[in-house]
Amino acid sequence: MTNWLKKFLHWLAAIMLLAIVLIVLVNVFLRYFLHIGLGWTEEAARFLLIAMTFVAAAAAVKEWGHFRLLVATKWMSPKVLAAAQILSILVVLTMAAILVRYGIAITQVSWFQTSPTMEWKMGYLYSIVPVSGAIMFVFALEHLWNALRGKSLPVPGAAHDPHAAHPVQTSSSLEGPV
Repeated sequence: MTNWLKKFLHWLAAIMLLAIVLIVLVNVFLRYFLHIGLGWTEEAARFLLIAMTFVAAAAAVKEWGHFRLLVATKWMSPKVLAAAQILSILVVLTMAAILVRYGIAITQVSWFQTSPTMEWKMGYLYSIVPVSGAIMFVFALEHLWNALRGKSLPVPGAAHDPHAAHPVQTSSSLEGPV
């Protein structure tokens, strides 16, 4: 249902990373080879890195790719695992709500402040916090809906790795060519 948003976030994060690399490379070239320093490049790269982090964190919620204790969940019974998954989704929902609530507050406080070098409105830059929190909240609600219906959470990396372990496997599916 929200896969298009995940793909958009992936592309946005990739474009931001590419922009960071290009900005830093141009700055290094100009500074060390032409002895010209551009002050705005460090600030732009920093702002892009912060925004990229929030965009990628939202995409990671969709893929359920954040930190997990596989050692603990590997030995849980299916009922306990389902309860632990629902609890972890509730924690993500709470954290996303906190990002939205306090992200709006910091955006409002910093709305008329400007960045030192580029003179960008800091409120625009801080708005990534509540926006990404809202996206995380939507993704976590989708996971909660699926978990309450008995579906398992996504396996991180499974979308990209055809050999990734899936939640339910039989012994015959683990056997491969010898």
